[in-house]
Amino acid sequence: MPVLRVTTPDGKLRAITFGYACHNTTLQFYQWCGDYAGFAQKYLEEKHPGATAMFWMGCGGDANPLPRSKVELCQKYGRELADAVEGILTDRLTPITGDSAAKYATIALPFDKLPGRDKWEADQRSKQHALRNRAERYLKLLDDGGKIDDHYRHYPVQVWRLGELTWVALGGEVVVDYDLRLKRELGRDAPLWIGGYANDVMAYIPSLCVLKEGGYEGDTSMIPYGMPAKWGPAIEEKIVAKVHELVKEVRSDSARP
Repeated sequence: MPVLRVTTPDGKLRAITFGYACHNTTLQFYQWCGDYAGFAQKYLEEKHPGATAMFWMGCGGDANPLPRSKVELCQKYGRELADAVEGILTDRLTPITGDSAAKYATIALPFDKLPGRDKWEADQRSKQHALRNRAERYLKLLDDGGKIDDHYRHYPVQVWRLGELTWVALGGEVVVDYDLRLKRELGRDAPLWIGGYANDVMAYIPSLCVLKEGGYEGDTSMIPYGMPAKWGPAIEEKIVAKVHELVKEVRSDSARP
């Protein structure tokens, strides 16, 4: 588990940053609650008065907590997560030394083939609210003389380097395949953390494998998100290529005098 401890020069704990790759959806009601991650933060801050616990989401777009739907389960998962973080905090952590660098970029991600007007007109008559709502929006756009864009134009990719640690932040609900691939390709010689849900959440971000499988993450989730079609097959390579580019830039910055 990725854990970052922040201390004052005299050793006082000021902050704990930790990540986990699983939806915060133990609870399925429309009330304010931090779910399992919020309980984990609460438990850690109780254990360490004066310190701030901060959670970040990993690539858990295709992972759910199970079983769920009970507050007691949410508390249980939060306690398990907090205990795991606590175990790392009391272990021998690796100090972060050296300077830092950051890069941010946006890229255009292509959609698959866009539906024609007949599809929108049929969906407008659907009993499903999400289908109907999406169709009405795009029909209005077409009626006003507009054009449905075949790309999402501003997908965010951000990379931080803190000493030897490289931290990649991707937009959207990113599936775990990105974490596995990027760590395999870029994390062999230096620690690499991958987070999702960063800077913008426009839709699920499937890998090519998940996209081909279809189902919710690869296809139908685009409907409630209001996107005009599922993603095109180039999505994974475009994101991975930009991550490679930015990681190379921030790591090369550390070699400059």
